[in-house]
Amino acid sequence: MTQTPAGWYLDPQDATQFRYWDGAQWTEHRSPRGPTSTDQLGQAANDLADGLSKGFSAVGSWINQNTAAAPAGTPTFQSVAASCRDEPARQPLSVTAELVHAPNDVAGIAAVFAQTQTPVSAEGATLENEHCRLVPNPWDPAVPNGVAVLVGSTMVGRLPADLEATYCGPLAQLASKGLLATAVADLWAQGAPGAVSSARVTLRLPEVAALA
Repeated sequence: MTQTPAGWYLDPQDATQFRYWDGAQWTEHRSPRGPTSTDQLGQAANDLADGLSKGFSAVGSWINQNTAAAPAGTPTFQSVAASCRDEPARQPLSVTAELVHAPNDVAGIAAVFAQTQTPVSAEGATLENEHCRLVPNPWDPAVPNGVAVLVGSTMVGRLPADLEATYCGPLAQLASKGLLATAVADLWAQGAPGAVSSARVTLRLPEVAALA
């Protein structure tokens, strides 16, 4: 797995500027779009203590203004997804991950099988190469660094915690532009129609560096 390297990237708050990513989080250092100096890079590299919330504050404001958020103003995975369109697939899909499931996600997987009219059996059934969407939501404090995987509008799980921490920032930058990165998933479910007892989703997604 490749992490996004430290450097100057397009500021999600202001497209006329670059903003410094220290390799783990956004800092408060910005520069007009153009060459950056060694002094600027050195100054930005010292800003390691900034909280992750600072890096996402501007994007969070954009999401709050452009999604149908909950009454408390906190965006959901579904509202973020509804505000964005899918971008063209990025290749290669060289990272493989098995999603983490909550009980509601198993129900979502069952719904995907039902929508595709694929029967679930006691022996298990598989849906291969399903187009899916990577939906970040760092703006909800209950799911910091959250990255959900949706098939259409149906949530089928979340990235493992280590991948969420790596992918959430770059995906949030895309979401600030109204875009969602996409991936491909194989879904497996076992049980009976309407009563899935076990499920698994294996995801193939691009390297995080490809999202920069």
